[in-house]
Amino acid sequence: MQLLFCDDPGVVSVIVLLKTFLNLIRFSLPIILIIKVSLDLYKNMINGVDDKGEIKKKTFERITACIIVFLVPSIINLVLTIFSSIDIDTSDYTDNFSVCYKEASRDLVKKLKEQQELKLNAEEEKKRENNLVIAAKYEALRKAQNEAKNNNNNNTSYHDTKTNLTKLGGVYLENGTFYIPNGASGKNCPSNPLNEGYNNKFGYHNEFWIRLQNLKDAAIKAGYNIDFSTQGCRSYDNQVYLYKKYASTPGRAAKPGTSRHGFGIASDVDFYKNSTTKCGANRTYSNCPGMKWIHENANRFGLVFPLLNAGYKEDWHIEPISIKKY
Repeated sequence: MQLLFCDDPGVVSVIVLLKTFLNLIRFSLPIILIIKVSLDLYKNMINGVDDKGEIKKKTFERITACIIVFLVPSIINLVLTIFSSIDIDTSDYTDNFSVCYKEASRDLVKKLKEQQELKLNAEEEKKRENNLVIAAKYEALRKAQNEAKNNNNNNTSYHDTKTNLTKLGGVYLENGTFYIPNGASGKNCPSNPLNEGYNNKFGYHNEFWIRLQNLKDAAIKAGYNIDFSTQGCRSYDNQVYLYKKYASTPGRAAKPGTSRHGFGIASDVDFYKNSTTKCGANRTYSNCPGMKWIHENANRFGLVFPLLNAGYKEDWHIEPISIKKY
């Protein structure tokens, strides 16, 4: 068991004081006792004391005490030296009390204090460097968050380069805006989309389908997944059926001829908790983080969920951001 380390200036200072105290006793007490013996002898001679045996006895006792007191520090040093020799080769006894006692001095205290100050300065410098590194990381994170926020606000990841008028299912697309006619929803759904200029087999408008796929790819990279309705273009008759079915629930189905599903520019989304597990009907942002991510990132791809705050909330209904009538 290690008794004491010699690298603490406070401990070494105490040992220096102890050594000073012992040395003081070593030299002062014998001198005092010698003076006392001399005075007693002189006193006895003056008073004519004849009991020489008693005088010799007291004198012997005091001389013995002087010798013992003088030898106390030497005895202590001897004991410590013997103790330090026990397992001195093991690491636990490298800096035991005897070594400290032997090496302790004011110069050693001064040296240890200087070393301690250098160590503290080095630790402070290291802390300062660590703080600078942490501050740099936070600054980089803050910049990245601001850039991501600006990207979301500006839809910078959505690029629609189309400038010409295009028409699919009665929908004109110009400069990113979808123009739809009045009262024609579901009247022009393709019977064979792939043979009628569509890039998908469901009848979604080509540009809308591209945006949906871009959103899905980004969701998968983020660790989530989504599926879209296989009914890319909803027919007028099917909308009539749904409108009657949900007649008792206002807002649940659009009036026939007005639904954007009938133009191939709206879809119903299935959300997943992860890449394989679908979210249930009672989904929330807590139990369906995939839905939360998609709602928050849809606008990056020129898409929006317009019925999140509607009278009849639909968290699954997605469509292009910019839609106008002509």
